[in-house]
Amino acid sequence: MGTTLTHSGRASLIFLGVTLITFASFSCQPSPPSNANQNARVETAAPSPAQIVIPPWPTGFPSNMPLAAVSGNIPQQVLLPGLGLPGTFSTPLEIRPYFDYFSWESFIALNWPAATGARGVPNQPNNSSVFLNAAAGTPVVWGTYKDSFDLFGQKDQRPSPWESNTSPISPCANGQPGAKTLIFVSKGNTPLMETKQAFSFPLVDQQGNYVYYDIRYDQAQYNFIRGQEGQPSTYLYLLKNLAPAENAQFGVQMPMTTAPSPAPTPSATPAPSPASTLGSIMVKAAWRIKTDKDDASRFYTTAAQTLDPQTQKCTPVTVLLVGLHIAHKIDPFTEWVWSTFEQVDNVPPDADIKPQPPVPPNGYSFNNGTTNPSTTGGYSYKPAVAATPSPSPVQVTRVNPIPSTPAGQSTREVNAFYQQLLKGTVWQYYQLVVTQWPFNPGIGQGNPYMLMENGGVYPQNAGSAFPVNGAVNTTMETYFQTQNDAAGAGGNSCMSCHYRAGQSDFSWGLNRRAH
Repeated sequence: MGTTLTHSGRASLIFLGVTLITFASFSCQPSPPSNANQNARVETAAPSPAQIVIPPWPTGFPSNMPLAAVSGNIPQQVLLPGLGLPGTFSTPLEIRPYFDYFSWESFIALNWPAATGARGVPNQPNNSSVFLNAAAGTPVVWGTYKDSFDLFGQKDQRPSPWESNTSPISPCANGQPGAKTLIFVSKGNTPLMETKQAFSFPLVDQQGNYVYYDIRYDQAQYNFIRGQEGQPSTYLYLLKNLAPAENAQFGVQMPMTTAPSPAPTPSATPAPSPASTLGSIMVKAAWRIKTDKDDASRFYTTAAQTLDPQTQKCTPVTVLLVGLHIAHKIDPFTEWVWSTFEQVDNVPPDADIKPQPPVPPNGYSFNNGTTNPSTTGGYSYKPAVAATPSPSPVQVTRVNPIPSTPAGQSTREVNAFYQQLLKGTVWQYYQLVVTQWPFNPGIGQGNPYMLMENGGVYPQNAGSAFPVNGAVNTTMETYFQTQNDAAGAGGNSCMSCHYRAGQSDFSWGLNRRAH
Protein backbone atom coordinates (compact mmCIF):
# COMPACT_ATOMS: atom_id res chain seq x y z
CA MET A 1 0.00 0.00 0.00
CA GLY A 2 1.04 3.59 -0.41
CA THR A 3 2.49 5.42 -3.36
CA THR A 4 5.28 7.92 -3.48
CA LEU A 5 5.27 11.43 -4.87
CA THR A 6 8.70 10.85 -6.33
CA HIS A 7 7.76 9.33 -9.66
CA SER A 8 5.19 11.47 -11.39
CA GLY A 9 1.97 13.35 -11.01
CA ARG A 10 0.16 10.24 -12.24
CA ALA A 11 1.35 8.39 -9.17
CA SER A 12 -0.06 11.17 -7.01
CA LEU A 13 -3.54 10.43 -8.29
CA ILE A 14 -3.15 6.86 -7.07
CA PHE A 15 -2.00 7.50 -3.55
CA LEU A 16 -4.82 9.96 -2.81
CA GLY A 17 -7.25 7.07 -2.60
CA VAL A 18 -4.71 4.77 -0.97
CA THR A 19 -4.08 7.23 1.85
CA LEU A 20 -7.79 7.40 2.60
CA ILE A 21 -7.77 3.63 3.05
CA THR A 22 -4.61 3.76 5.14
CA PHE A 23 -6.02 6.39 7.46
CA ALA A 24 -9.23 4.48 7.98
CA SER A 25 -7.50 1.15 8.50
CA PHE A 26 -4.62 2.06 10.76
CA SER A 27 -5.87 4.86 12.97
CA CYS A 28 -5.42 3.65 16.51
CA GLN A 29 -8.15 5.84 17.97
CA PRO A 30 -11.94 5.60 17.97
CA SER A 31 -13.80 7.79 15.55
CA PRO A 32 -13.47 11.45 16.58
CA PRO A 33 -16.45 13.53 17.62
CA SER A 34 -18.29 15.21 14.79
CA ASN A 35 -16.64 18.34 13.49
CA ALA A 36 -19.99 19.80 12.55
CA ASN A 37 -20.68 23.09 14.27
CA GLN A 38 -24.38 22.59 14.74
CA ASN A 39 -24.94 25.39 17.23
CA ALA A 40 -22.94 28.06 15.43
CA ARG A 41 -24.58 31.27 14.31
CA VAL A 42 -22.92 31.69 10.93
CA GLU A 43 -23.20 34.91 8.98
CA THR A 44 -24.48 34.37 5.49
CA ALA A 45 -21.93 34.70 2.72
CA ALA A 46 -22.67 37.71 0.55
CA PRO A 47 -23.72 36.66 -2.98
CA SER A 48 -21.81 39.52 -4.58
CA PRO A 49 -19.34 39.55 -7.48
CA ALA A 50 -15.63 39.47 -6.81
CA GLN A 51 -14.45 42.56 -4.96
CA ILE A 52 -10.89 42.29 -6.17
CA VAL A 53 -9.34 41.63 -9.55
CA ILE A 54 -6.91 38.72 -9.24
CA PRO A 55 -3.96 39.17 -11.57
CA PRO A 56 -2.39 36.21 -13.36
CA TRP A 57 0.81 34.73 -12.04
CA PRO A 58 3.91 36.49 -13.41
CA THR A 59 5.85 35.05 -16.30
CA GLY A 60 8.00 32.17 -15.12
CA PHE A 61 5.40 30.49 -12.91
CA PRO A 62 3.97 27.15 -14.03
CA SER A 63 1.12 27.54 -16.50
CA ASN A 64 -1.12 25.30 -14.42
CA MET A 65 -0.73 27.27 -11.15
CA PRO A 66 -4.16 27.72 -9.53
CA LEU A 67 -5.51 31.25 -9.67
CA ALA A 68 -4.89 33.05 -6.40
CA ALA A 69 -7.93 33.91 -4.31
CA VAL A 70 -8.72 36.22 -1.43
CA SER A 71 -11.05 33.79 0.29
CA GLY A 72 -12.03 32.83 3.80
CA ASN A 73 -12.34 29.16 2.85
CA ILE A 74 -9.49 27.08 4.25
CA PRO A 75 -7.99 24.98 1.42
CA GLN A 76 -9.03 21.35 1.61
CA GLN A 77 -6.60 20.09 -1.00
CA VAL A 78 -3.02 20.77 -1.97
CA LEU A 79 -3.41 21.22 -5.71
CA LEU A 80 -0.50 19.63 -7.56
CA PRO A 81 0.20 18.37 -11.07
CA GLY A 82 -1.59 15.03 -11.20
CA LEU A 83 -3.48 15.82 -7.98
CA GLY A 84 -6.26 18.15 -9.06
CA LEU A 85 -4.15 19.81 -11.77
CA PRO A 86 -2.90 18.66 -15.18
CA GLY A 87 0.72 17.71 -15.61
CA THR A 88 3.41 15.67 -13.87
CA PHE A 89 6.48 16.30 -11.74
CA SER A 90 9.64 14.47 -10.72
CA THR A 91 11.24 16.39 -7.86
CA PRO A 92 9.98 18.18 -4.73
CA LEU A 93 11.60 21.44 -5.83
CA GLU A 94 9.32 21.52 -8.89
CA ILE A 95 6.21 21.64 -6.73
CA ARG A 96 7.39 24.20 -4.16
CA PRO A 97 5.32 27.02 -5.72
CA TYR A 98 2.14 24.93 -5.36
CA PHE A 99 2.81 24.34 -1.67
CA ASP A 100 3.67 28.01 -1.17
CA TYR A 101 0.36 28.88 -2.83
CA PHE A 102 -1.36 26.52 -0.39
CA SER A 103 0.44 28.19 2.52
CA TRP A 104 -0.59 31.70 1.49
CA GLU A 105 -4.20 30.72 0.80
CA SER A 106 -4.28 29.07 4.25
CA PHE A 107 -2.76 32.18 5.82
CA ILE A 108 -5.46 34.40 4.30
CA ALA A 109 -8.30 32.08 5.30
CA LEU A 110 -7.08 31.64 8.87
CA ASN A 111 -6.60 35.38 9.27
CA TRP A 112 -10.04 36.11 7.82
CA PRO A 113 -12.39 38.13 10.06
CA ALA A 114 -14.30 35.70 12.26
CA ALA A 115 -18.08 35.48 12.32
CA THR A 116 -19.69 36.45 15.59
CA GLY A 117 -21.24 33.78 17.78
CA ALA A 118 -19.16 30.83 16.55
CA ARG A 119 -15.62 29.53 16.78
CA GLY A 120 -13.56 28.95 13.67
CA VAL A 121 -16.16 30.36 11.28
CA PRO A 122 -15.24 33.08 8.72
CA ASN A 123 -17.50 36.07 8.19
CA GLN A 124 -18.69 36.11 4.55
CA PRO A 125 -15.79 34.00 3.28
CA ASN A 126 -16.56 34.70 -0.39
CA ASN A 127 -16.65 38.48 0.05
CA SER A 128 -13.05 39.66 -0.31
CA SER A 129 -13.91 43.18 0.86
CA VAL A 130 -14.56 41.77 4.36
CA PHE A 131 -10.89 40.80 4.52
CA LEU A 132 -9.42 43.71 2.61
CA ASN A 133 -11.31 46.34 4.60
CA ALA A 134 -11.16 44.74 8.05
CA ALA A 135 -10.63 47.21 10.87
CA ALA A 136 -7.47 46.99 12.96
CA GLY A 137 -7.72 44.32 15.62
CA THR A 138 -10.69 42.53 14.06
CA PRO A 139 -10.86 39.01 15.54
CA VAL A 140 -9.61 36.44 13.04
CA VAL A 141 -10.67 32.83 12.49
CA TRP A 142 -7.68 31.09 14.06
CA GLY A 143 -7.84 33.45 17.03
CA THR A 144 -11.23 31.94 17.91
CA TYR A 145 -9.78 28.42 18.05
CA LYS A 146 -9.43 26.89 21.50
CA ASP A 147 -6.20 27.64 23.37
CA SER A 148 -3.92 24.83 24.55
CA PHE A 149 -4.65 25.86 28.15
CA ASP A 150 -8.30 24.95 27.57
CA LEU A 151 -7.17 21.35 27.02
CA PHE A 152 -4.10 20.88 29.14
CA GLY A 153 -4.40 23.45 31.92
CA GLN A 154 -7.61 22.14 33.47
CA LYS A 155 -6.01 19.74 35.98
CA ASP A 156 -8.67 17.21 37.05
CA GLN A 157 -11.51 19.13 35.38
CA ARG A 158 -13.08 18.17 32.04
CA PRO A 159 -12.10 20.68 29.31
CA SER A 160 -15.00 22.84 28.21
CA PRO A 161 -16.92 22.05 24.98
CA TRP A 162 -15.78 23.68 21.76
CA GLU A 163 -18.41 26.46 21.79
CA SER A 164 -17.89 27.41 25.44
CA ASN A 165 -16.26 30.78 26.11
CA THR A 166 -15.12 29.77 29.58
CA SER A 167 -13.10 26.95 31.09
CA PRO A 168 -13.32 25.39 34.56
CA ILE A 169 -9.85 26.72 35.37
CA SER A 170 -8.59 30.09 34.16
CA PRO A 171 -4.91 31.06 34.24
CA CYS A 172 -5.94 34.54 35.30
CA ALA A 173 -8.29 35.07 38.22
CA ASN A 174 -8.86 38.77 37.51
CA GLY A 175 -8.96 38.42 33.73
CA GLN A 176 -11.80 38.82 31.28
CA PRO A 177 -13.55 35.54 30.32
CA GLY A 178 -12.70 34.53 26.78
CA ALA A 179 -9.92 37.11 26.43
CA LYS A 180 -6.57 36.10 24.93
CA THR A 181 -4.33 35.29 27.89
CA LEU A 182 -0.58 34.97 27.45
CA ILE A 183 1.13 33.31 30.40
CA PHE A 184 4.17 35.22 31.67
CA VAL A 185 7.17 33.37 33.10
CA SER A 186 8.96 34.87 36.10
CA LYS A 187 10.59 32.41 38.50
CA GLY A 188 10.23 29.00 36.96
CA ASN A 189 8.03 27.93 34.10
CA THR A 190 4.28 27.79 33.91
CA PRO A 191 2.76 24.46 32.77
CA LEU A 192 2.55 25.81 29.22
CA MET A 193 5.77 27.85 29.20
CA GLU A 194 4.27 30.46 26.91
CA THR A 195 7.12 32.98 26.99
CA LYS A 196 9.57 30.18 26.35
CA GLN A 197 10.25 28.72 22.92
CA ALA A 198 9.89 24.98 22.41
CA PHE A 199 12.75 23.25 24.30
CA SER A 200 14.53 26.57 24.36
CA PHE A 201 14.85 30.05 25.85
CA PRO A 202 12.79 33.25 25.91
CA LEU A 203 13.14 35.87 23.19
CA VAL A 204 13.48 39.58 24.04
CA ASP A 205 12.68 42.25 21.46
CA GLN A 206 14.48 45.53 20.82
CA GLN A 207 12.25 47.32 23.34
CA GLY A 208 13.37 44.95 26.08
CA ASN A 209 10.05 43.07 26.23
CA TYR A 210 9.54 39.33 26.19
CA VAL A 211 7.86 37.66 23.23
CA TYR A 212 4.75 35.63 24.07
CA TYR A 213 3.34 32.56 22.40
CA ASP A 214 -0.02 30.92 22.17
CA ILE A 215 -0.96 27.57 20.65
CA ARG A 216 -4.44 26.91 19.31
CA TYR A 217 -6.29 23.92 17.90
CA ASP A 218 -9.14 23.87 15.42
CA GLN A 219 -12.43 22.11 16.15
CA ALA A 220 -11.46 18.72 14.72
CA GLN A 221 -8.24 18.46 16.68
CA TYR A 222 -9.63 19.96 19.90
CA ASN A 223 -12.62 17.62 19.93
CA PHE A 224 -10.44 14.63 19.11
CA ILE A 225 -8.12 15.28 22.04
CA ARG A 226 -11.00 16.24 24.35
CA GLY A 227 -12.69 12.96 23.46
CA GLN A 228 -16.26 11.86 23.12
CA GLU A 229 -18.67 12.84 25.85
CA GLY A 230 -19.44 9.95 28.17
CA GLN A 231 -16.52 7.83 26.89
CA PRO A 232 -13.67 8.55 29.34
CA SER A 233 -11.22 6.23 27.57
CA THR A 234 -11.20 8.69 24.62
CA TYR A 235 -10.05 11.66 26.76
CA LEU A 236 -6.53 11.95 25.33
CA TYR A 237 -5.60 14.97 27.46
CA LEU A 238 -5.28 12.39 30.24
CA LEU A 239 -1.97 10.56 30.17
CA LYS A 240 -3.54 7.26 31.20
CA ASN A 241 -5.54 7.28 27.94
CA LEU A 242 -2.85 8.80 25.73
CA ALA A 243 -0.09 6.33 26.60
CA PRO A 244 -1.82 3.21 25.21
CA ALA A 245 -2.69 5.06 22.01
CA GLU A 246 0.89 6.26 21.57
CA ASN A 247 2.19 2.74 22.04
CA ALA A 248 0.23 1.44 19.05
CA GLN A 249 2.23 0.62 15.92
CA PHE A 250 1.61 3.98 14.26
CA GLY A 251 0.79 6.01 17.34
CA VAL A 252 -2.10 8.45 17.60
CA GLN A 253 -3.74 9.44 14.32
CA MET A 254 -5.73 12.67 14.35
CA PRO A 255 -8.51 13.61 11.91
CA MET A 256 -7.31 14.53 8.44
CA THR A 257 -8.76 17.05 6.01
CA THR A 258 -10.19 15.44 2.89
CA ALA A 259 -10.72 17.14 -0.43
CA PRO A 260 -14.20 18.30 -1.47
CA SER A 261 -15.80 16.73 -4.51
CA PRO A 262 -15.55 17.74 -7.27
CA ALA A 263 -12.04 19.13 -6.96
CA PRO A 264 -11.67 22.79 -7.98
CA THR A 265 -10.16 23.67 -11.34
CA PRO A 266 -7.14 25.97 -11.65
CA SER A 267 -9.31 28.98 -12.56
CA ALA A 268 -12.19 28.37 -10.19
CA THR A 269 -12.85 30.33 -7.02
CA PRO A 270 -12.85 27.88 -4.10
CA ALA A 271 -16.31 26.82 -3.00
CA PRO A 272 -17.37 27.18 0.63
CA SER A 273 -15.66 24.56 2.77
CA PRO A 274 -18.01 22.15 4.58
CA ALA A 275 -16.78 22.13 8.19
CA SER A 276 -17.27 18.36 8.42
CA THR A 277 -14.38 17.75 6.01
CA LEU A 278 -11.83 19.90 7.83
CA GLY A 279 -9.29 17.89 9.77
CA SER A 280 -6.64 18.89 12.28
CA ILE A 281 -5.03 22.32 12.20
CA MET A 282 -2.52 23.53 14.78
CA VAL A 283 -1.58 27.22 14.96
CA LYS A 284 1.22 28.72 17.03
CA ALA A 285 1.65 32.48 17.19
CA ALA A 286 4.44 34.74 18.43
CA TRP A 287 3.49 38.15 19.82
CA ARG A 288 5.40 41.13 21.10
CA ILE A 289 4.05 43.95 23.24
CA LYS A 290 3.15 47.16 21.43
CA THR A 291 4.93 50.30 22.59
CA ASP A 292 4.65 53.96 21.58
CA LYS A 293 7.72 53.41 19.39
CA ASP A 294 5.90 50.96 17.11
CA ASP A 295 4.00 51.61 13.89
CA ALA A 296 0.98 49.40 14.54
CA SER A 297 -0.26 49.88 10.97
CA ARG A 298 2.38 47.35 9.88
CA PHE A 299 1.18 44.60 12.25
CA TYR A 300 -1.92 42.62 13.06
CA THR A 301 -2.75 43.80 16.56
CA THR A 302 -5.06 42.46 19.22
CA ALA A 303 -5.87 43.00 22.88
CA ALA A 304 -4.48 40.45 25.31
CA GLN A 305 -3.73 39.98 28.97
CA THR A 306 -0.41 38.76 30.30
CA LEU A 307 -0.12 36.82 33.53
CA ASP A 308 2.56 36.97 36.19
CA PRO A 309 2.35 33.56 37.88
CA GLN A 310 3.84 34.93 41.11
CA THR A 311 1.12 37.51 41.66
CA GLN A 312 -1.56 35.67 39.63
CA LYS A 313 -2.49 39.09 38.26
CA CYS A 314 -3.18 39.87 34.63
CA THR A 315 -2.14 43.03 32.85
CA PRO A 316 -4.00 44.23 29.74
CA VAL A 317 -1.74 44.92 26.78
CA THR A 318 -1.89 45.32 23.01
CA VAL A 319 0.24 42.78 21.19
CA LEU A 320 1.68 42.66 17.67
CA LEU A 321 1.77 39.45 15.63
CA VAL A 322 5.37 38.70 14.63
CA GLY A 323 5.27 34.99 13.78
CA LEU A 324 2.75 32.32 12.80
CA HIS A 325 3.19 28.56 12.41
CA ILE A 326 0.42 26.63 10.63
CA ALA A 327 0.39 22.81 10.64
CA HIS A 328 -2.40 21.14 8.68
CA LYS A 329 -3.00 17.40 8.44
CA ILE A 330 -4.45 17.22 4.96
CA ASP A 331 -4.94 14.21 2.73
CA PRO A 332 -2.69 12.62 1.47
CA PHE A 333 -0.01 14.35 3.58
CA THR A 334 -0.31 12.23 6.70
CA GLU A 335 2.82 13.80 8.20
CA TRP A 336 1.17 17.23 7.92
CA VAL A 337 2.00 20.30 5.81
CA TRP A 338 3.97 22.94 7.74
CA SER A 339 3.83 26.64 6.84
CA THR A 340 5.60 29.37 8.78
CA PHE A 341 5.19 33.14 8.40
CA GLU A 342 6.87 36.20 9.88
CA GLN A 343 6.26 39.92 9.95
CA VAL A 344 8.68 41.54 7.51
CA ASP A 345 10.26 43.87 10.10
CA ASN A 346 11.54 41.08 12.35
CA VAL A 347 15.13 40.92 11.13
CA PRO A 348 17.20 42.32 8.23
CA PRO A 349 16.51 40.75 4.82
CA ASP A 350 18.66 38.00 3.36
CA ALA A 351 22.08 39.31 2.34
CA ASP A 352 21.79 38.12 -1.28
CA ILE A 353 18.78 40.35 -2.01
CA LYS A 354 19.92 43.21 -4.23
CA PRO A 355 19.29 46.03 -3.78
CA GLN A 356 18.72 45.74 -0.04
CA PRO A 357 15.34 47.10 1.12
CA PRO A 358 15.51 50.12 3.43
CA VAL A 359 15.37 49.66 7.18
CA PRO A 360 11.73 49.73 8.39
CA PRO A 361 10.57 53.19 9.54
CA ASN A 362 10.61 52.17 13.21
CA GLY A 363 13.49 49.72 12.98
CA TYR A 364 13.55 45.95 13.25
CA SER A 365 11.75 44.10 16.01
CA PHE A 366 14.70 41.83 16.84
CA ASN A 367 17.76 43.55 15.42
CA ASN A 368 19.22 47.01 16.08
CA GLY A 369 20.22 47.50 12.44
CA THR A 370 23.96 47.12 13.07
CA THR A 371 26.42 44.25 13.38
CA ASN A 372 26.98 44.98 17.06
CA PRO A 373 26.36 42.80 18.95
CA SER A 374 27.39 40.07 16.58
CA THR A 375 25.41 36.88 16.20
CA THR A 376 26.51 33.25 16.15
CA GLY A 377 23.92 30.80 14.93
CA GLY A 378 21.51 33.70 14.40
CA TYR A 379 21.43 35.14 17.94
CA SER A 380 23.66 37.19 20.25
CA TYR A 381 22.89 35.43 23.54
CA LYS A 382 20.34 33.22 25.29
CA PRO A 383 18.35 34.91 28.07
CA ALA A 384 17.83 33.12 31.35
CA VAL A 385 14.90 30.71 31.35
CA ALA A 386 13.45 32.46 34.41
CA ALA A 387 12.23 35.91 33.42
CA THR A 388 14.04 38.95 34.79
CA PRO A 389 12.70 42.51 35.26
CA SER A 390 14.85 44.25 32.63
CA PRO A 391 16.20 41.76 30.09
CA SER A 392 18.56 42.86 27.36
CA PRO A 393 17.36 42.60 23.74
CA VAL A 394 18.45 39.56 21.76
CA GLN A 395 20.11 40.49 18.47
CA VAL A 396 18.67 38.12 15.85
CA THR A 397 19.64 37.41 12.25
CA ARG A 398 18.26 34.89 9.79
CA VAL A 399 20.60 31.97 9.13
CA ASN A 400 18.46 30.06 6.60
CA PRO A 401 17.47 32.33 3.70
CA ILE A 402 13.90 32.41 2.45
CA PRO A 403 13.99 30.01 -0.53
CA SER A 404 15.06 31.55 -3.83
CA THR A 405 14.45 28.38 -5.83
CA PRO A 406 13.08 27.33 -8.22
CA ALA A 407 14.24 30.43 -10.07
CA GLY A 408 11.41 32.76 -11.04
CA GLN A 409 8.81 30.87 -8.98
CA SER A 410 10.42 30.64 -5.57
CA THR A 411 9.00 31.45 -2.15
CA ARG A 412 10.36 34.98 -2.56
CA GLU A 413 8.43 35.47 -5.79
CA VAL A 414 5.26 34.00 -4.27
CA ASN A 415 5.65 36.42 -1.34
CA ALA A 416 6.01 39.39 -3.67
CA PHE A 417 2.87 38.37 -5.54
CA TYR A 418 0.70 38.04 -2.44
CA GLN A 419 2.12 41.14 -0.77
CA GLN A 420 1.10 43.15 -3.82
CA LEU A 421 -2.30 41.41 -3.90
CA LEU A 422 -2.91 42.38 -0.26
CA LYS A 423 -1.53 45.90 -0.53
CA GLY A 424 -3.41 48.31 1.69
CA THR A 425 -3.88 45.73 4.47
CA VAL A 426 -1.61 44.82 7.39
CA TRP A 427 -1.09 41.45 5.72
CA GLN A 428 1.13 42.99 3.04
CA TYR A 429 3.74 43.21 5.80
CA TYR A 430 3.95 39.45 6.31
CA GLN A 431 5.99 36.88 4.45
CA LEU A 432 6.11 33.13 4.09
CA VAL A 433 9.46 31.92 5.39
CA VAL A 434 9.16 28.34 4.16
CA THR A 435 6.72 25.51 3.50
CA GLN A 436 7.76 22.00 4.50
CA TRP A 437 5.92 18.85 3.51
CA PRO A 438 6.34 15.06 3.22
CA PHE A 439 7.33 14.17 -0.33
CA ASN A 440 6.66 10.49 0.26
CA PRO A 441 3.65 10.51 2.60
CA GLY A 442 1.67 7.64 4.00
CA ILE A 443 1.19 5.98 7.37
CA GLY A 444 0.22 2.32 7.54
CA GLN A 445 1.32 -1.10 6.41
CA GLY A 446 3.59 -1.00 3.36
CA ASN A 447 4.55 2.66 3.82
CA PRO A 448 8.02 3.87 4.85
CA TYR A 449 6.73 5.81 7.86
CA MET A 450 8.08 4.42 11.12
CA LEU A 451 8.05 5.84 14.64
CA MET A 452 11.43 6.68 16.10
CA GLU A 453 10.60 4.37 19.00
CA ASN A 454 10.40 1.53 16.46
CA GLY A 455 13.69 2.38 14.77
CA GLY A 456 12.54 5.11 12.41
CA VAL A 457 15.10 7.56 11.02
CA TYR A 458 14.50 11.14 9.83
CA PRO A 459 13.82 12.04 7.04
CA GLN A 460 13.27 8.74 5.22
CA ASN A 461 10.86 7.33 7.79
CA ALA A 462 9.15 10.68 8.35
CA GLY A 463 7.61 11.10 4.92
CA SER A 464 10.89 12.18 3.24
CA ALA A 465 10.49 15.78 4.38
CA PHE A 466 11.28 18.59 1.93
CA PRO A 467 13.25 20.64 2.59
CA VAL A 468 15.04 18.32 4.97
CA ASN A 469 16.58 21.04 7.14
CA GLY A 470 16.54 24.81 7.61
CA ALA A 471 12.76 25.23 7.99
CA VAL A 472 12.66 27.55 11.01
CA ASN A 473 11.09 30.82 12.16
CA THR A 474 13.32 33.47 13.73
CA THR A 475 10.68 34.24 16.39
CA MET A 476 9.99 30.64 17.42
CA GLU A 477 13.22 28.74 16.72
CA THR A 478 15.59 31.64 17.30
CA TYR A 479 18.18 29.42 18.98
CA PHE A 480 17.71 26.41 16.68
CA GLN A 481 18.57 27.94 13.32
CA THR A 482 21.61 25.74 12.76
CA GLN A 483 21.72 21.96 12.76
CA ASN A 484 24.34 22.02 15.49
CA ASP A 485 22.23 24.15 17.84
CA ALA A 486 19.11 22.13 17.05
CA ALA A 487 20.69 18.69 17.48
CA GLY A 488 19.10 18.19 20.88
CA ALA A 489 15.66 19.07 19.54
CA GLY A 490 15.83 16.70 16.59
CA GLY A 491 16.95 19.16 13.93
CA ASN A 492 16.42 22.64 12.56
CA SER A 493 13.11 22.10 10.83
CA CYS A 494 9.45 21.71 11.78
CA MET A 495 9.23 18.09 10.68
CA SER A 496 12.53 16.94 12.14
CA CYS A 497 11.57 18.32 15.54
CA HIS A 498 7.95 17.16 15.51
CA TYR A 499 8.92 13.72 14.21
CA ARG A 500 10.18 13.11 17.74
CA ALA A 501 6.55 13.44 18.81
CA GLY A 502 5.42 11.08 16.06
CA GLN A 503 3.67 8.81 18.53
CA SER A 504 1.40 11.79 19.32
CA ASP A 505 0.86 12.50 15.61
CA PHE A 506 3.58 15.15 15.49
CA SER A 507 1.98 17.16 18.31
CA TRP A 508 4.37 18.20 21.06
CA GLY A 509 1.47 19.86 22.85
CA LEU A 510 -0.31 16.55 23.23
CA ASN A 511 2.92 14.65 23.86
CA ARG A 512 4.21 16.89 26.65
CA ARG A 513 1.08 18.32 28.23
CA ALA A 514 -1.26 15.40 28.71
CA HIS A 515 -1.50 14.89 32.45
